[in-house]
Amino acid sequence: MKVELCKVRRAIVVEGEAHRLPDLSFRLFDLLLEQSPDPVSFSQIEEAVWNAQVTRETIKQRVTLLRESLEQIGIDGTVIEAVRNHGYRTILPKSAAEPARASPLRGRAGWAAGIVLLIAAALMLAWQIADVGKPAKPVLAVLAAAPAAGVDPGESETLRRDMVRTISKFEGVRVIDRVPTQSGEPDYLVRLSLGSSGQDRKLAAELVDSATGAVLFAEEYAVSPADSGRAVMHFANNVHGHLSAFAATGGEISDEGRTRYAEAYRLWRLGDKQSLFGARRSLDALAMEPETAVIARSLLARVNADMVMRHGEPAALARQAEQDLRALVGRQPGVGDLRYSLARALLAQGKREEAIAELRIAQRTMPFLDREIMAIEGEFNPRSATSNE
Repeated sequence: MKVELCKVRRAIVVEGEAHRLPDLSFRLFDLLLEQSPDPVSFSQIEEAVWNAQVTRETIKQRVTLLRESLEQIGIDGTVIEAVRNHGYRTILPKSAAEPARASPLRGRAGWAAGIVLLIAAALMLAWQIADVGKPAKPVLAVLAAAPAAGVDPGESETLRRDMVRTISKFEGVRVIDRVPTQSGEPDYLVRLSLGSSGQDRKLAAELVDSATGAVLFAEEYAVSPADSGRAVMHFANNVHGHLSAFAATGGEISDEGRTRYAEAYRLWRLGDKQSLFGARRSLDALAMEPETAVIARSLLARVNADMVMRHGEPAALARQAEQDLRALVGRQPGVGDLRYSLARALLAQGKREEAIAELRIAQRTMPFLDREIMAIEGEFNPRSATSNE
């Protein structure tokens, strides 16, 4: 059986057919093949696959998932072997990961053959890129409950449509108007409920993870028929914060991880010292787990920055947050959530111009940072700059 790795598609190619692997599994398989038949130590696996310290049990679970993926495409999972007290190795030959190189070409015949090979390679690369395409965007539906007595149903529908239009501006999510009846549930739901108390209107809004039913973000707003835009904008901004954070994980985050992150996010938004300490404890634990390490470290940097700005904690916390975020941004420069967290760490150190520059980059994928940028560009006020609104 001929087995190759396609690094463009992050896939195993068996007899010409490509089979995609989860990113962590692909990194692990690639590493094992590169060093085959030599064993790969636990520390090497940690560095190459997670770039973080993980438990032996976590590595074992990933190996199990890789074996299962291999078996699903007809490769015996026992080709991945455990090496006692050291790590793992594969008995597949190293050549399986690297197509054989052509011998040097000489003369006109060699030159012509080289041109043919280059054309073939270009066609193959174009096919591979077309095959990959863009990763599927998470699907989000916006729903509105029946309005309370005394509330015009038209008001509720107008709010729902405004929310659809606002969230549709995000590049990283596909918003649909209704929950489809046949194609399965969307990844996320935004649920709106408009109530009434005399002349006042109360809008309750929540972002729900469909797979678990976990409420990732919820807020209640006082609105009027003539002015609901601020409430819609605020809620959409926080929705985008969650989607942007989860994008940093490459989609490989469990239901439990989403729920725990949502609770830490809720505590951070409360902003008081006790809540921030609670968020820090939760995020310290999440940062040790590979699937949530990136988003946990990003939010943890914000927590520490706010501890400095709001509660007078040592500035060293903000400096450490900046160092941590710069490392993350270096690996994933396009994730707005990381840029936003870096900006807050910079603000906590009084580096206003650098913070604005990072916010402008974050704004490319987080389009609702205008107010924050305008506030910081005006007369700098640490209290207003740290508002989570």
